[in-house]
Amino acid sequence: MRMIHTDEVLNHLKDRVLYFGEEFGMTLPEVRFYILDGLEFASLLEKRVYPASPSNIWEGKRMVSKKYRISEGMESSLYYEVVQTGNPSYAYLNNTNSPMMQASVMAHVLGHCEFSELNVLRDSNPDRTEFVMFLVKKVNLGRHQMGEKSFISYWNAAESALPMMAPNSQYNVGRAVESDTVTGTGTKKRVEEAPVTPSFYTPLSSTLDALLRPRNDANPYEREMKTKLRQETLSRRGFRLRCPCQDVFAFLRYYAPTTNAERSVLDYLYTIHAPSDFVVRTQIMNEGWAMYWEKKIMLELFKERACTGIIDYSKVFSGVCYPRPYYMRNPYHLGFHMWCHVEELYRDGKVSLDYHEEKDQKAKDAWKRESGTQPIDAMRHLVRTVTDYEYLRRFLTPELIHQFHLNRVPQRDVARLGISKRDVIQEDRYWVWLNPEPIKKEMLKFFTHFYRPRIYVIDADFEDGGLLLFHRDDGRRLKANWIQPTLKNLNMIWKGGISLVSKNTLYGYTGGRYREMRIPEVDFEVVVDRMRDGKKPLVLD
Repeated sequence: MRMIHTDEVLNHLKDRVLYFGEEFGMTLPEVRFYILDGLEFASLLEKRVYPASPSNIWEGKRMVSKKYRISEGMESSLYYEVVQTGNPSYAYLNNTNSPMMQASVMAHVLGHCEFSELNVLRDSNPDRTEFVMFLVKKVNLGRHQMGEKSFISYWNAAESALPMMAPNSQYNVGRAVESDTVTGTGTKKRVEEAPVTPSFYTPLSSTLDALLRPRNDANPYEREMKTKLRQETLSRRGFRLRCPCQDVFAFLRYYAPTTNAERSVLDYLYTIHAPSDFVVRTQIMNEGWAMYWEKKIMLELFKERACTGIIDYSKVFSGVCYPRPYYMRNPYHLGFHMWCHVEELYRDGKVSLDYHEEKDQKAKDAWKRESGTQPIDAMRHLVRTVTDYEYLRRFLTPELIHQFHLNRVPQRDVARLGISKRDVIQEDRYWVWLNPEPIKKEMLKFFTHFYRPRIYVIDADFEDGGLLLFHRDDGRRLKANWIQPTLKNLNMIWKGGISLVSKNTLYGYTGGRYREMRIPEVDFEVVVDRMRDGKKPLVLD
């Protein structure tokens, strides 16, 4: 690994790319570029895009296997770039790329960095990489304190809980847990007092005062018991669940009884894996934004002849943006063309009430009116306010689905996917085009929960200190042979009983014993209402 200033040509290109980024008004953090060879890239990916990670046998074994596959031609070592956003951001370039390709990669990186700076989910923490390096030192120290056997067992248990991470859920720790201590959200949450309703006063009659005062239908006894339960929970455990918590890993990180060494493992794993939630929620917008700015900056570089090879660049660009069907969507292709479409809409004034209320189709087709807002300003406003779900809901139309070939399926996949002839609107020897109308619904369905099981903490004092999890039913069952080992691992972290409700079954693991029990099925909405009312979410007869 070496810094980019050691290569005079690439360093000059970097300066030009940053210059045009500033000229276009991009909001950028400090970006540091490094040059790596193929195997260094492979190693960096094994380290979750951080240059350091706690030493472990799994990474070593995976790298030995990966090195063999690369040397034998079974796996490609061609990685254009890897970027770790933050402030500063770190971008890693492959030394096998041509100067033209390195320039395009650096322009692409600027798009990612700006998106992370602006987006509503804010995936650009100060000194993120440096903080991870600090956590690595803590983990390595804790490893010696715990002993190798205990460390490996605890690390394995913590890794099994990583899929139950949802930092950007509406049911994350900050919203779901009320605490008197400072949590990772950076805020100190205290007991919320009931809002005070202003009294009405008249100079004539106290009876009239009583009539005008808003009616409170809550039973005074129930209200008193609810307040008492909340205060007792806070005093006994230091926190209280106000509603289900979907970010199970974060809950364990803050509230599980851990040693300093165990806490360092949880802190490290959460910190390096939390950005993956940002990636999956914004991948189409993010990659499209990076491709959009890459093209604009590269055209400027070609104009001033800072680099050559525009034909080779066009080939690579078209290959990266090759269309794929909706179930294999290419975020580079869909994101780039969506941003170009949105720019055109704002430039022609088609994102307006007048346009949508226009009933003459010919007038709508020829519509071109200035809105008074620069398209790029409106696009940046979208970056600041929405993620992929809302972005596609607003702007993806059946016409665009057909235009972008999202409804184009290879003939070889038709039988495998069980596609009916009534869903086909066009076909040839190689492709089948489906009706685009239901495809948008299917895509939005994916962005609702990404086909992941939705698991929530709903009770931290279930059956004398146990943790109760709830599986929100979406029509798919959990893998039966994964339930017991996962509960066992969570038991090691929580150091108490772990139970899980899925449909009409209660699974439990405590004291080295596993159990399954049939119970009446409970809806998620019922659980939310009971927790809001200060009641136990699940009561067994």
